[in-house]
Amino acid sequence: MIRSSLTLTRKVILLTLAILIIIFILYQNSLIQRQIKFVPQYNLNHQSILKSKSTFKKVFIAHYTTSYGVRTDSTSKIFSENLLKICEVLNPEDYPLADSVFMNIVDFTRFPQSYRHLHPSQLWIFHSEESPRNSYRTAEVKNLTELDNWFNLTSTFSADSDFHIQYRGYRIKPEIGDLLQSKFKINLTQPIFPTSDTCTNSSSVYLNTITSILHSELITRQNLLLKLCPYTCNQPIPFHALQLLQPYLNQSTSRSSNRDIVYIAWFVSNCNTHSRREEYVAKLRSQKGIHIDIFGNCKSIYHSPIPHIQCQRGTPNCTQQTLSYYRFYLSFENSKCDSYITEKYWIQGTNGQAVPIVLGAKKEQYQRTAVPHSYIHVDDFASVEDLAIELHRLNQNDTEFSKYLQWTQLYDVSTQYYPTPVMDMHATLCFLGHYQHLHATDEKNEQINYAMATIRTIFNVTNVRLPNFNWETARTKLIRISQFYNPAVNCWDSSYPSIFQQIYNHLFTWWKFF
Repeated sequence: MIRSSLTLTRKVILLTLAILIIIFILYQNSLIQRQIKFVPQYNLNHQSILKSKSTFKKVFIAHYTTSYGVRTDSTSKIFSENLLKICEVLNPEDYPLADSVFMNIVDFTRFPQSYRHLHPSQLWIFHSEESPRNSYRTAEVKNLTELDNWFNLTSTFSADSDFHIQYRGYRIKPEIGDLLQSKFKINLTQPIFPTSDTCTNSSSVYLNTITSILHSELITRQNLLLKLCPYTCNQPIPFHALQLLQPYLNQSTSRSSNRDIVYIAWFVSNCNTHSRREEYVAKLRSQKGIHIDIFGNCKSIYHSPIPHIQCQRGTPNCTQQTLSYYRFYLSFENSKCDSYITEKYWIQGTNGQAVPIVLGAKKEQYQRTAVPHSYIHVDDFASVEDLAIELHRLNQNDTEFSKYLQWTQLYDVSTQYYPTPVMDMHATLCFLGHYQHLHATDEKNEQINYAMATIRTIFNVTNVRLPNFNWETARTKLIRISQFYNPAVNCWDSSYPSIFQQIYNHLFTWWKFF
């Protein structure tokens, strides 16, 4: 009877584990949106495009892949009416005729066969809005060396990319810039690039059109930049100026009713990560006087205690209202990779209510990118215990705590203050294509030189660096993606938890949150 009972118990346990594993796998698959991969086929009827190329030198751009399943084609509203005169987006099927070809690695399936050496002048752009660790999870790439020596430009989170992706940026508040200028004679205004009269005296319709549009674009962009960032964007206030401002800044009032308990909020939906943030949080949660409330999918799946505040997805301002009840917020990325700083910091972390504790990119990368003195980096502490001690110190010292929120009086944060082009990268590719056309002209006259100089000035105004583009030759080198955007090179986190580790996390790590 006892043996029969033990056998039945084992069967129940095994069956329960099997059900848990099946549920777990189904859940994990639901977290990754799998789109039907799109591979453009050659369009053999290019007559209309070829005719357009012969009558006017427009720059053509095509998207070789979809972007998270969304197709970009000739019907997409990409360019302004002004730029439509000199640039055009083609259908994906017409990519062989494009000057630039855009590829989102997340939706990548395969390259066209026997193609690249036949189109060496085409600019191919490698684009990823994920970390190197997660960029290739849905891409059909067996080895990253398959991507080597194909792309000319990159658009990623890496600060070394030609287009540096960043969720938001920051600017010095206009009233702070005004105060520094009027009170202390410290001038932090944007540099003004001189604009000469447009040069449209050529017999060439193309040259007259391009120079007129470039002149108009330069003035428009410079005026927009001066309006958005009168005292610079993504540049910190110098230390000596910051010291002078202290008497004019308000001291934050206390919102802590319990000095012995540190209240921390965490919005999280991916419960097993390369960064192993869940394990770090479990250790932090075990420290005396540390209370962490979990919001998001992981809260419901792991039956975390229900916080007294509920925040449903899509509720306006819910996150900001929720964080107003907390002193700290966990801005923990799912990967530890170069410059990988996402909305966890830029949106929730810069809410101005709770101080973000960040884990992910290295501290020096946050220092280069994030709002100055707006976060606490876990790398500053030798252990979780040391971090907990610091959080308790700040919780009991309003003067020290308020220093982490003082930035809200100095800076604004918005999607308008990107450190990359004010306009989108398609416009940049448009100008770059025309620069190459003009550079290839055998005999350069005054108007051609004017147009080329104006393009470079536009890029200076909008802070476009294009490190992989040589302005003297108007060419690029082909990029080794396996070295530039490779988790083995650009990340220092762990491999993704095995199925057994993930089950362990479910059964043993997360119960500490209960």
